Amino acid sequence: MLSVSSAHQASGLLAGTDWPAERTALHRVAFETAEKVLEGSRSTVDGRASFEEAAREAGVLVDPELEVRQRMYFESGVKIRPYGKSSVRDVKSVDGACEVLVDWPHAKRGPDYQSAREVVQAALDGKATPDQAREAFAVLAADAGILVGSSPA
Repeated sequence: MLSVSSAHQASGLLAGTDWPAERTALHRVAFETAEKVLEGSRSTVDGRASFEEAAREAGVLVDPELEVRQRMYFESGVKIRPYGKSSVRDVKSVDGACEVLVDWPHAKRGPDYQSAREVVQAALDGKATPDQAREAFAVLAADAGILVGSSPA
């Protein structure tokens, strides 16, 4: 079973040869929406909804209502301007930080990235708090020059 957890993964699956069904109008809309999420002109909520519709139509959606874990929200969001984007994204949860880290440019994945990724993953696994994940993510964003606003704390 494949778990899709980012717009980047959804776009790749929808564009690739691994899509298990005919490419229908819903498939096309899901792909276009995933691309717009990556560009920053559509929300991740829109992207997820479109992907779920296409996956449901293709008969491969396991259970869209099944949440493996509860979404863990930060007390306050971390505003970033992702690399190459003009829009600002307000990352409000551990899952949101995970999505950003999955899409982080490979050329910029150094020790700071690895450290933040480990803390975010630990929060997803219940071994760190959302506050610890937020702090690690905000420090990475500040060090990378994509944090919008004041200090990461």
